[in-house]
Amino acid sequence: MLSNKFRLRRKEEVESVFKKGGSVVAPGLILRFLPNSLPHSRVAVLVGKKLARRAVDRNRIRRRVREVARLHFDKIPTGFDLLIVAREIKLLEIDFGILEKNFLTLLRKWTNRNS
Repeated sequence: MLSNKFRLRRKEEVESVFKKGGSVVAPGLILRFLPNSLPHSRVAVLVGKKLARRAVDRNRIRRRVREVARLHFDKIPTGFDLLIVAREIKLLEIDFGILEKNFLTLLRKWTNRNS
């Protein structure tokens, strides 16, 4: 699990990334990003009620995506606030390897865009 130091917690911070940040899209996921003034990056995972009605399903998607982010946190450039927004309910059932592949595609698109 990502420690609290590496997670976006406050509503104002999340809204700031939504309003001012850029975005990149991959199958099932959207990555929104905004530079921060910290020596590390922070991550938040959002799953809307329109995507999954039941809280159990939303939480499961959130846990799976957060775990992928934790496993590949070293590949995330430092000094950014990131929002990972789930777009498809199939994230609940797809194989973890496919979810991981989609996340890495998202990171690759983002880093290529910023290069």
